[in-house]
Amino acid sequence: MMKKEVIDKMINPGAFCPSCERFIGPADVCPYCECDSARKPVFRFMIYGSALLAVVGLFFLYLMAVHSDVPLVRISEITPMMNFGLVRISGVVEKDAFVRKKKGIVESLSFLVDDGSGQLRVVAYGQVAGNLFNEHLVPHGKMSVEVTGSLNFSADGNSKLVLRKAEELKMGAGKR
Repeated sequence: MMKKEVIDKMINPGAFCPSCERFIGPADVCPYCECDSARKPVFRFMIYGSALLAVVGLFFLYLMAVHSDVPLVRISEITPMMNFGLVRISGVVEKDAFVRKKKGIVESLSFLVDDGSGQLRVVAYGQVAGNLFNEHLVPHGKMSVEVTGSLNFSADGNSKLVLRKAEELKMGAGKR
């Protein structure tokens, strides 16, 4: 029966130092005897090339995410599989927005949007709600709006669209 070390050297000979025959893994220089490993330059190129390719890929993924438009969806097309997804809806506010205050500070703001295919509650919390209230951007009944936000589904299946910043609410004076 062959020893484990012999089998390891036959399977992966580049992982051992050519001088002292100790295991050095992917190191280019043996940490024990400081001998240069006999690894081919192609392998070194592959290691650095793969790291460079990963960084370039992440850069292009970032560019794509920043410059892509948020899709406009109909409320009837929203499913639980879209939970935490970033979407844009366009419709008419059913009735005046509900503003919840505590000790004079706006905590939340919510209103219903109807796009003809269904209704969806739009909610803003904390500083976003305060910014909308202070800038007089609270939607009123029969006002057309376009809202971009993150979908949230609760355990009972109810959905809502959460505004992440005040600029994601665009209001129009026209009726739908």
